[in-house]
Amino acid sequence: MRVLHIDSGKFWRGSQKEIWLLSREQRHGRGMDCWVVGRPHAPLLRRCQDSAIPTVGVTVRLEVDPIAFAHYLRLFARLRPSVVNLHCSRAHLPAGLAAKLSGVPLVLLWRWLDNPIRNVWQRWKYRQGYDAVVTVSQRVAQVLQEGGVPADRIHLVPIAIDPKEHALYERADAKAKLGIPEDGLPVIGTVGFLVPRKGMDTLLHAFHKISRHLPAFLVIIGDGPERAKLERLAAQLGISPMTKFVGYRMDATALMAGLDVFVVPSFRDAAPIVLLEAGLAGLPIVAAKAGGIPEYLRDGETGLLFPLGDAEALAEKLATLLKDREFAHQLARQHQTFVLSHCTVDHLASKVDALYRQLGNGKRW
Repeated sequence: MRVLHIDSGKFWRGSQKEIWLLSREQRHGRGMDCWVVGRPHAPLLRRCQDSAIPTVGVTVRLEVDPIAFAHYLRLFARLRPSVVNLHCSRAHLPAGLAAKLSGVPLVLLWRWLDNPIRNVWQRWKYRQGYDAVVTVSQRVAQVLQEGGVPADRIHLVPIAIDPKEHALYERADAKAKLGIPEDGLPVIGTVGFLVPRKGMDTLLHAFHKISRHLPAFLVIIGDGPERAKLERLAAQLGISPMTKFVGYRMDATALMAGLDVFVVPSFRDAAPIVLLEAGLAGLPIVAAKAGGIPEYLRDGETGLLFPLGDAEALAEKLATLLKDREFAHQLARQHQTFVLSHCTVDHLASKVDALYRQLGNGKRW
């Protein structure tokens, strides 16, 4: 079976990690002839090439892109795939319509975000160029149904990580790389793209509230258009000396060894991969009740949840974990067990393989 995964992103984010993990497992663990098609020179293609996964570079400039459409037509005629997986909005129409016109037996549209389907154009678009939609949370499925996608065309496949790839630095080394002194103060941290929907301003306000009576460090790993604004906010709040903006790091997961509590303050998040990475790192987690997060983190059992944008509530949850370390460790252990029993790449590949067989029933591969 020849399987193609198509993406057009230029960054290395959660969905690109999932594409790489799945394609690697399909090719080297499941014996599928798996290819990844993406933006030339993007981190995803480089990572796949390093993993001996064949790649093809295609640039998609617009959602309606005749040149990309022609590239995909030629590619499908040459490779004759059994399954095409569409992983991004921009490539959806040119690659999806080319796949249907080329007679690809099974075309799956993966939906990684919980952005609402707002207008007539988007509602039309989400009826074209695929046989079924794969979502990563029930929240995304709800958004799709509200946008006019029939429920019977939507299938849930949870996000995953590979425990074998999850190597952490020694704690002292991680703190040194983060610029955190070994003075015994706890370290609160997060990893994410610095855009408004990630809620980093809520985290800064919450840290300001607790730092007055619970001294700690705050580490923000990631970059993005909001970074300068967030750095100014930290200065205005008087927390700059205890706040580290580390920037984008390919070793972000390994750096989690230097943290004591992990925070996901998003306003909107379909299913953040960092929830699993922090869980496997053994960190207690406080997260916003956004998107699909409550489907992966059970309040009071495997982590703590707080209302969207509520800095006061976030500060209270953080204080609870910093004061009651035994409770924090209990939550972390239970979340780690959940990740290992439900969210590994082996689980992901098995679910996707079953979905291929279910939807491809009667079709010739």
